[in-house]
Amino acid sequence: AVVSTQSTGEELQTEDVQTYEDLQKLVYTEKCILEAMRMGPALLRGTRTALRTETGMIGPYKMTVDSMRIHFSGYVMQMDPSLWEEPRKFKPERWSEDFTPAPFSYMPFWAGQRGCLGKHFAMMLMKITLSVLGKNFDFKQAFDPKKPPTINQNLAVMRIINNVTVDIKPI
Repeated sequence: AVVSTQSTGEELQTEDVQTYEDLQKLVYTEKCILEAMRMGPALLRGTRTALRTETGMIGPYKMTVDSMRIHFSGYVMQMDPSLWEEPRKFKPERWSEDFTPAPFSYMPFWAGQRGCLGKHFAMMLMKITLSVLGKNFDFKQAFDPKKPPTINQNLAVMRIINNVTVDIKPI
């Protein structure tokens, strides 16, 4: 099995993914993970409390913030066409080295002082997992086109409505 690092033009045999340096070469794999987390965040919404008094704009609204609880949807922010070009299209190539998302528009591990301390470790584990699965299995996704998978946005944690079937075959 081959793990693509398309953006660098390199390919690694999954048998070669054994060290931290090998994981760093999986550039395209990381882009795919980043894009998958943008399109399907584990947490769909969150809440933060403003700790200082400040007057500012939230969209078109002037707000005076003083210990105000702010509710937001990570899913909606990460699908906002004013922040993301073609937000409903899976485009790993958007994560080029010179690309930086707008502040707080992409928060799979949250952001700011409450950001996840283990985000780099989690990314490493995702790369390892994908390289091992890619080495040992062939995956084929299938779903009924009349009932495409849909995200239930009424929950805090992402949940898919309608089944997504994946056929997994050993290589």
